[in-house]
Amino acid sequence: MNTHDQLQKISDTHGDSFYVLHEQQYIKNITDLKAACNKHYPKVIIGYSYKTNYIPRLCSIAKTHGVFAEVVSEMELQIALKLGYTYDSIIFNGPYKKESDLERTLLGGSIVNLDSYYELESLKRLVAKHPGASFKVGLRINMSLINEDGTSAIQEGLNIGRFGFDTASEEFSNLISTLNTLGVSIHALHGHTSTSDRSLKNFTTIVKTLCHVRNTFHLDEIAYLNVGGGFFGPMPKGLLNRDTPSFDDYAETIFNHLKKDPWFAAHKPHVILEPGVSVVSNALSFVAKIIDIKKIRGNNFLLIEGGVYNVKPTMHKINLPFKIIAKNKSQNKGTAYYDVVGSTCMEKDLVLSQVEMHHPKPNDFIQIDNVGGYTVVKTPNFINFVPAIVALNAEGSHQIIRNRQTIADVLAPYVLDAHDL
Repeated sequence: MNTHDQLQKISDTHGDSFYVLHEQQYIKNITDLKAACNKHYPKVIIGYSYKTNYIPRLCSIAKTHGVFAEVVSEMELQIALKLGYTYDSIIFNGPYKKESDLERTLLGGSIVNLDSYYELESLKRLVAKHPGASFKVGLRINMSLINEDGTSAIQEGLNIGRFGFDTASEEFSNLISTLNTLGVSIHALHGHTSTSDRSLKNFTTIVKTLCHVRNTFHLDEIAYLNVGGGFFGPMPKGLLNRDTPSFDDYAETIFNHLKKDPWFAAHKPHVILEPGVSVVSNALSFVAKIIDIKKIRGNNFLLIEGGVYNVKPTMHKINLPFKIIAKNKSQNKGTAYYDVVGSTCMEKDLVLSQVEMHHPKPNDFIQIDNVGGYTVVKTPNFINFVPAIVALNAEGSHQIIRNRQTIADVLAPYVLDAHDL
C-alpha cells in the first residue's frame, strides 16, 4: 500500500484531517536530551511538560523511560495519576494550586514548587493539620533576563515576568524565616522562564541565579536545582534561518556553570530539566486532504479541512515544513505559489503562506510537520470537530490514538432541555 492509499484509508474512517504521531522520534528526543546531560553529570531528572502536549500515549511513553510528570494544574495532576504516576515522580508547578492538591502532593512526596505568597497560608494550615508530617517545598525564583541592549528575553518582550519570588525583596527573606519557623525545609529551587529566543545565555543566567540564591540564603537542604524548559529541539534545516543550540550545547552550558559553584560541586544535588516543545514538536504531524484549489486575482488558495488552530494556534508567521502526498504523479512541469488555508470562516486562517508546490490537486494530501507543541492542547471546538490522532505502522496499517470528535462529544458537557433538541 502506497502512502496516499494509506492516508486515504485513514481519511475514510477518521475524517479528512488528522494528526500522525511519530512515537520513535519522541523517544529519541527524550533519550538524546538525557544522554547529552549525562555526559556532564549523572544525577539528572527529566520532567516532561504536560501543558505542551498531554496526549496520554506520550505521557505513558515518558513514564516508561523514567521521565517525571511536570504538571501545572489540578487537571494535569489528575492525568498523571490516572496514567499510573506516583506522587514521588511528579513535579507540581504553576501559579494556582488548590490547597487540597498541595496537601496530597506534599504528603505524597512530589516536588512542589511554590510560586506565590498566598501558598504560604495554605502551607501553614497543612502543617497545623498534619503535625507529624515532614514538609518539603521548592521555591520558584523570578528571573531577570535583560540583554546588553536593555531588551528583555522574556516571552513577548516583557520586562518583568510574573512567576516566582523576587529574591531581592524583604518579603522573600521573611518567607524563608517563616518556612524555617514552621519546620518546612526548602529542598528545591526552580528557575523556569519562558523566553523569546531560547538562547544559551538565558540558561547561564538561570543557573547563576539559582546558585546565587542558594548561597545567599544558605539553603543547605537543597536537593534539586531545576532549570526548567524552553529549549530548542531538533530543527528542520532553514526553518528559522539561523542556527539553534543543540541538546549538547544546552547541557554543556548548564553543567559547566553549575560545576563552577563550590557548593554544587561538593553536594551534588539533582538537576531537573522540564522539556516540552524540544522533545515533542517533531513527534507530531498534521495531515489534511486537499479539498479545493482556487485562484483569485492571481493568488492560489489551497483549501484543507481544519486550519491554523491545528497547526500553529499561537498564530506565528513561520511556514512549517510540509510535503504533498499526491494521488497521481503530476504531468505538469514547473511550480507555483500557494496560500494553504483552513476551512473556518476567518480570513486569518492562514496555515502556510506563499509556499512553492508542484501543482497539487484535490484529493492529494498535505502533511505539515513539527506541530507537536501546544496544538493538541489548544485545539478549540471552533467550527470543526477536533481531529483524530493516529500512529502509522510500517506494514501500512495504523493505530488510533485519539478518536475524531463526534457531535455527542461536543454536546456532552452541556445540559440540554427537551426543547433544545
